[in-house]
Amino acid sequence: MLNRPDKDALRAMLESQVQEKLQHDPDAVTTYAAQPEPERKPYTSKPTVQDKAFHRELDQMRADAEAGVIHKPLSDTTEDGKPSLALDDYPGLKEAGSASNQW
Repeated sequence: MLNRPDKDALRAMLESQVQEKLQHDPDAVTTYAAQPEPERKPYTSKPTVQDKAFHRELDQMRADAEAGVIHKPLSDTTEDGKPSLALDDYPGLKEAGSASNQW
């Protein structure tokens, strides 16, 4: 059976071999400076399509405000002045709305 050396004996043997090599050839080992670890930047999320559209719309609104452009919302009225949608268009909506007020 083979008798294996323990870790301490191996370390001592390797250290002596390195010392011998350095005595014969001092330029055998070249040491280099350690590379600095890369700088970690804080996490920033990428803007979504909705974010981009929102900012584009804000920029457009600012540009319109500076130019003096006024946008009026389209009204939901018909020619006779009445709203185009009424509660009568949705049967059962009035009853549902009034039933919740009965409590």
